[in-house]
Amino acid sequence: MSALKIIVEGVLMGLGLSCVIGPALFALIQTSLTSGFKAGVRFALGISLSDIVVVSLVTFGVSQFMDDPRSKMIFSIIGGIVMIIFGVFTFLQKEPQANGKGKIDNHTPSLGMSYLKTTGKGFLFNIANPGVWLYWVMPVGVATTLEQVSIGSTTLSARQTSLMFLAAILVTVLTCDILKCAIAYTLKTVLLPKVIHIINKILGIILIAFGIYLVLSVFFQITPNLNL
Repeated sequence: MSALKIIVEGVLMGLGLSCVIGPALFALIQTSLTSGFKAGVRFALGISLSDIVVVSLVTFGVSQFMDDPRSKMIFSIIGGIVMIIFGVFTFLQKEPQANGKGKIDNHTPSLGMSYLKTTGKGFLFNIANPGVWLYWVMPVGVATTLEQVSIGSTTLSARQTSLMFLAAILVTVLTCDILKCAIAYTLKTVLLPKVIHIINKILGIILIAFGIYLVLSVFFQITPNLNL
């Protein structure tokens, strides 16, 4: 198997994973709509950093703690609370200010949200979702089955091949997230403030629902099936 084929397969898997609808998607859209494209990208970077951490931990088998009922219970409650809080703040967002034409200014600042704050917000939101850990189990499992490949006169070890495959997935997922931010920002520049305000309300309710589902899954033995 060639290195190019490994990269192409990684990109294709990344595109497939990017189509999965989960709470992080709604949070990403909300951030881009409310705070602008740059804030959305910072949030996406936070998500990507958390994905790297999760992939690293899953690779070393740390995800096995999710099989422990007590650990799963604690993780689900924490993740649910984080999503509910984020959803409440989203729901309570004030209506964006319009310019003289009744639309949101293209250069609306990102509400003073610093790079570190927005990136950290994306990191915390994503890594607190138990579904993210399940989301990465399959790609990591595929990566561990890969064998050595050659690039010219250089032969990559099976471990290096796995890292190249996972890197292709991670880069593709991040690229797709940035594209989602661009689409959301484009909508921001053409939609009326009142419409964006309504969208924020809907996204807030969706995130709250995700959070409640995670918490209730602990008490009613519902198997979480949330993905990012």
